[in-house]
Amino acid sequence: MAVQLGFFMKGVGMIKSVMCFVGASITASVLLSGCAHFGKLSEVGTEMAQVPVTENPSGQTFPGKFIWHDLVTPDPLSAGKFYEALFGWQIDYQGDYAVVHNGNKPIAGILQVAPEEGQARKGVWIPSVSVADVDAAAQRVEAHGGSILNGPVDMGQRGRAVMISDPQRADLVLLTAKGGDPAEAEAAIGDWLWDEIWTDDPDRMEAFYSQVLGYDEVASTNNYGVFMHNDKWRAGIRHLQDTKHMLWIPVVRVADPEATAQRVKDLGGTVWVAPHEAPSNGNTALIGDPAGALLLIQQWPTQASKGGL
Repeated sequence: MAVQLGFFMKGVGMIKSVMCFVGASITASVLLSGCAHFGKLSEVGTEMAQVPVTENPSGQTFPGKFIWHDLVTPDPLSAGKFYEALFGWQIDYQGDYAVVHNGNKPIAGILQVAPEEGQARKGVWIPSVSVADVDAAAQRVEAHGGSILNGPVDMGQRGRAVMISDPQRADLVLLTAKGGDPAEAEAAIGDWLWDEIWTDDPDRMEAFYSQVLGYDEVASTNNYGVFMHNDKWRAGIRHLQDTKHMLWIPVVRVADPEATAQRVKDLGGTVWVAPHEAPSNGNTALIGDPAGALLLIQQWPTQASKGGL
């Protein structure tokens, strides 16, 4: 199952180079720290709060499901052009917060964070994962060795959110979406399949996220595991040794990984692991946008995206 669900990196040296490139020069906590201060939303936070995670809320919460992503980048316009050309996404630029659509469905946001003086221009995707009760989840985070970076905070049409860092410093947003999560449906081409976490201590991360997000099963094979809730695949966990900064990597469904990887190069991005270099039947690749934000692209058989949006 691990071969089908993901890719295996080419070696520890390459892994370290990717991690070093990504680094933490744009700290993920800017997502909410730039949006909220002492419980009050900033200008960009107010714009974010006007954007729900779905235009058709289900009225239900699906704990542990990744329901939104935000790209924090030094150049939103450049990033937007890249993703429009790569995935066919449509991006609505209004004010300081751009909304990304795949077809007629909102799937992500883009906001600008300037790099610190003397540091390289780097971007990062920040995922938001569903929880039934943000405040209770925040308490579980601290009880099990994680930390609160910002929040909990009410974000209008978005819902109630808290930015956390897990025990190995991988950052993400816990979100109770207003009106409920997006309805369960198979991921379309260009949608998020799910996210996977890279860690050198999978046992610790399995215990942490099972407690915080309510995952009730982890199906593991070799160096890859799958977080599950109520028999639904929700996220992946990849064992990478000798890494210092862990992170969550989003996965986008594509029809043709080889063609998509070539477009990444043509558009000024980086292909860190090409489809033919990953022992996954050529269906997966690790890419970076021009500002360094990492994504996995993956071909996925119909009716198999059990954890996707």
